[in-house]
Parts: sequence; structure tokens; C-alpha cells
Amino acid sequence: MSEQSPYASKDRGQTRWFSFLYRTRVMVHKEEIPIVNLSLAFALLAAISAPWLVIAGLAIALALGYRIHVERNAPGFSGDFQQVVRDAAGHVKVAVDQVVREGKE
Repeated sequence: MSEQSPYASKDRGQTRWFSFLYRTRVMVHKEEIPIVNLSLAFALLAAISAPWLVIAGLAIALALGYRIHVERNAPGFSGDFQQVVRDAAGHVKVAVDQVVREGKE
């Protein structure tokens, strides 16, 4: 018996879009030193919620000689987003268990 996905077929498109937004990175470099590495999802959220801050940050970064580029399927983030969420949930569970154990001692 095959394991069924927890997402309905109509949610696959939404998951695919979010995965694309997560894997696409907005990167800022000064020479070869990475300064900022944000997901496109976060960059869009910032641009929508505080456009004046994003415009000011871009202007300052360009004036100081920083390079800004967008990288699709960044190597460190090209995996399945659902696996990333499962791994993060596992890490949170381990951290909570550790805090609870230390609190009992």
C-alpha cells in the first residue's frame, strides 16, 4: 500500500509555488563575501510591507558597491521544501525535549 501525500491535489500548485519562492534566493555580495541571502518569498514580503526600506537599502547597497543578484535553485536550498519543514520540525522537537529534560534536573 503506497503512502498518500498529506496534501490534496489542489494544494500541489501552492506547494510548488512556495517551494519555488523558497529556493529562489536574493543575494547581496561584497566582492566574494556574501552579505545577505534571502528567499524570494521573504524579499517579496519585505517589499510589500516596507517598500521604502527596501528601496533605501537597495540604493545604499548599490552606492557602497555591493552586487545584488537573484539565484534560482540555490545549491543549499534546492531540496524538497517539505523535507526542509520535516527536518525543522524534528530539530524543534529535539530542542524542546532537551529543554524539558534540563528543567526537570
